[in-house]
Amino acid sequence: MLTYQSAELTELDLREGETRELELEQKRLANAEGILQQCQEAITLCNSDQGNSDQGNSAITAITKAVSFLDGIEDEQIRPILELMSSGLIQIEEATSDLEHYAQNYEIDPGKLVLVEARLGKVYEIARKHRIEPSQIPRLSDTIKAELEAIDHMDVEVDELTVKLDSLKSQYQKLAKKLARARKKTAKTLSSEVTRKLAELGMTGAEFIIELTPIPAGTLAANGLEDVEFLISTNTGHSPGPLNKIASGGELSRISLAIQVATADTSSVPTLVFDEVDVGIGGATAEVVGNLLRELGRQAQIICVTHLPQVASQGNQHLKVIKEGQDLAVETKVIALNEPERVEEIARMLGGISLTDQSLAHAQEMFSSAQNS
Repeated sequence: MLTYQSAELTELDLREGETRELELEQKRLANAEGILQQCQEAITLCNSDQGNSDQGNSAITAITKAVSFLDGIEDEQIRPILELMSSGLIQIEEATSDLEHYAQNYEIDPGKLVLVEARLGKVYEIARKHRIEPSQIPRLSDTIKAELEAIDHMDVEVDELTVKLDSLKSQYQKLAKKLARARKKTAKTLSSEVTRKLAELGMTGAEFIIELTPIPAGTLAANGLEDVEFLISTNTGHSPGPLNKIASGGELSRISLAIQVATADTSSVPTLVFDEVDVGIGGATAEVVGNLLRELGRQAQIICVTHLPQVASQGNQHLKVIKEGQDLAVETKVIALNEPERVEEIARMLGGISLTDQSLAHAQEMFSSAQNS
């Protein structure tokens, strides 16, 4: 199809702007007799030397008489008028001469008109066929020729791309194997470290496992030669399973905390949010959670929702969330607490709504110890 279209357009050989030239030529040739007649009438009106009965009414004769009348008036105000009229006479004579030359050389050529109209018809036909404007035909011809040239060289291009693809596959395999070796080595270390942290966080008997499952040979995957999945066994003797199916919300938070602490030196995450990380724990385990969160806070911003004083006391800042109002007019507020208010809030966590000197002293001791650690 492209070859046929290219041959057709090459045969037409339409130049840029030629369509407009043909349209003007067609219009001129189609109206040649009328145009020539109009030129002759204009010449007659202007020229006094045509030898017809109306020469006394010609423009040149009339202006010539007017100039002779004015030339005899001795008045300085007439001079500029006379000069303008004399100049006009000269211009009319020159224009008349040019018009006579145009009329003498004007072509009435019915044969040429047929040729011009035939070429225009072909131009319009091809433009309709391609659904474009006639002026766009030369650009279409160049485009089709370029497409044909690309097809003619397709075998060479395919060979070049095949060589490039083979090279990229080789690079991919080299890098993917390097990544696989690093994963295999790191998976054992990270699994052991996270399992140890989970025990510190009160999940005794839990085992964290990183499973590397090879993907089908020859598959090019964005993540390398294996799928990576985190598995967890929360009790001794239980088969490990995916985190989202085995762990509860609180356990997920502690597992996440353990992973983040174990990878703190290599992590670039700027902010971490922990919710329910203290669910089901207390005492020494809660203190461990608080210590780990504080340790992690040296690497990134940590936001933790907690109800345990051991965890809250470890924070660098304390935000209290309260609700005010009734029914539909309830409003939630977040208040930043100063140091005395933080101690009071920790005391309230320790001993309930009523604050005692003992609970405040205990809270102050817990707060001071945590902040100085």
